[in-house]
Amino acid sequence: MAGTLYIVGTPIGNLSDLSERVKDVLRNADLLLVEDTRVSAKLLNHLDIKKQLVSCHEHNEKEKVELLARAAEKDLKVALLSDAGTPLISDPGEHLVSKAVDLGFTVVPIAGPSAFLMALVASGLPCDRFSFEGFLPDKPKEIRDRLMGLVKDPRTLVFYVSPHKLERTLAEVKALFGTRKACLARELTKLHEEFIRGTIDEIVDKCSTADWRGEFVLVIQGNVELEQEDACESQNEYEEYVRLRLEKGDRASEIAQDAAKLFRRKRSDVYRLVVDYQKGR
Repeated sequence: MAGTLYIVGTPIGNLSDLSERVKDVLRNADLLLVEDTRVSAKLLNHLDIKKQLVSCHEHNEKEKVELLARAAEKDLKVALLSDAGTPLISDPGEHLVSKAVDLGFTVVPIAGPSAFLMALVASGLPCDRFSFEGFLPDKPKEIRDRLMGLVKDPRTLVFYVSPHKLERTLAEVKALFGTRKACLARELTKLHEEFIRGTIDEIVDKCSTADWRGEFVLVIQGNVELEQEDACESQNEYEEYVRLRLEKGDRASEIAQDAAKLFRRKRSDVYRLVVDYQKGR
């Protein structure tokens, strides 16, 4: 015999998004594995459900495999919850679900909201093809390297952004995607839900005077000119990239190195363009 593992999507803000199926699963589960017991306790109190909660987060997830094995032996019903949204989507649980499959569990996903999907469908940008990139790295250079690999991607790009990283992330994004359409979503499903739409440049300007809290989702238009751009358009994109990086205050050597790699130009040619701009071209 083996147990059943329910992957339970929970509200990202509005508790009215709780489905009857989610409620039934939580009431009938033998074991609840949760990201933060304090957060999940509030949800269970709202539903008037009394259950023992077991913490399962990124730092102890692998240690819970033995607990999962015992649950399999007893044919228990186990529910996996993150603090908000769907587990495993930029949240813990991947290792646990993989082991549950190995142990012979029946794995049942229970539909619930996910912040990146809410932002994507309300962004006004194409949803037929997209790439969810989760959270970007911490350091500016690592952010830039990741973004450079996505500049020519024709799919709509979706990112999670923490409030304390919003300013630095938008600065790097502007240097690469400044003229593209985008949408910055905040407080999703909550009372003060907001979608800031426009070009990256326009969004950066709006954010410069705002004092926002909470998590953000950034949706960026893909490279819609990838297939049809001619040499002139490619040149314009190249020159615009160099100009934006200079306005941002980056060093000439860094710009030359990055632009040469991104646009397949000679580094010396890029450096000359940088110098021209600095002289007031």
